[in-house]
Amino acid sequence: MASLFFCTQTVSAARTNMVDVSNHNGYMTVSNFKDMLNNYGVKAVTTKISEGNYYHDYTAANNISTAQQAGLYINGYHFARYTSIPGAINEADYAASMAKADGLPIGAALVTDVEAQEQNGLSKSVNNANNQAFMNEVAKYGYRSSIYTMSSWLGSKMDVGQGRIASYPYNATDKDWYSAHHSWQWGSTYQFQGLYGNFDVLQNYDNFFYGNQTPMSNTKSTH
Repeated sequence: MASLFFCTQTVSAARTNMVDVSNHNGYMTVSNFKDMLNNYGVKAVTTKISEGNYYHDYTAANNISTAQQAGLYINGYHFARYTSIPGAINEADYAASMAKADGLPIGAALVTDVEAQEQNGLSKSVNNANNQAFMNEVAKYGYRSSIYTMSSWLGSKMDVGQGRIASYPYNATDKDWYSAHHSWQWGSTYQFQGLYGNFDVLQNYDNFFYGNQTPMSNTKSTH
């Protein structure tokens, strides 16, 4: 069954426009990212920057540098633990400071990943206010922002105008779920040949995660 599932994802799947990377994938190299670009159609990378106000992903600086050298657009994400507006601002300051130190280019997206148990116990209005506070604070550092969450939380735990929505069909062939958003994350166990670990893969519907960076010279401007 594992082999069948792998085959379904790599052969008959939605587009792999963007991938997430973190310490779970080790230190990515320029050749790793070039393989994604040339053989899988990956155009953009989102690397984990931080979590809460206490964890900085030690692979982020390397991933930012190597992805850029490979000709990919680069963005960052922060795993949210905040439960209040002051907490969201504090985490935004931490995430943006770490992103700048790691070399994330100004104008890139710094996404708040909101899916933890801390937010599960809050009302929709509180989550909405906290998420907005995070994004407003991140903007002060020159980064654009958006919200990542799972489809089951959309409209129930929080409202998301345009974000990254995760929902995993058994077979993603020819599907365009959540096309009103920037991106649909359709898989979390995608494997690239020769690379370590599982990857979140996303199909993009606009240029949000390609914005404010120098376009790649060896790819077309399609999504």
